Amino acid sequence: MASAVVTPELALRRLSELSSEIRAAVLVAPDGSLAATHPDDPEMGETLTGQAAALLDAADRAAAGGRGTPERLGEVEVTTAGGAVFAVRRGGWVLAAVTGRYPLSSLMRYDLRRALVDLGEERA
Repeated sequence: MASAVVTPELALRRLSELSSEIRAAVLVAPDGSLAATHPDDPEMGETLTGQAAALLDAADRAAAGGRGTPERLGEVEVTTAGGAVFAVRRGGWVLAAVTGRYPLSSLMRYDLRRALVDLGEERA
């Protein structure tokens, strides 16, 4: 059973309350527009939106391994010495988060998926 529908802003606020590791996050609508950003910084949000799209596109092409049409991966995780980036795609929505160095990977991915489900079945 789906949870009550929440707004994109509320979904990101709940996500940021779940993890103190999140430094920034964006929620991108199916039409590619920025639906919400955390913290509330539209310029940073637009930058992160473009970077998340580029990350997902690169991961899709790599997953295809040169075999025709790229796959559409549902989740991507990139870890560096300074932090990590997580991106989850579901039903056209994309949620990407930049974290500190030590997030619990499986929990972070679960929380991102859950935030998309909280948008409601007709939107997730």
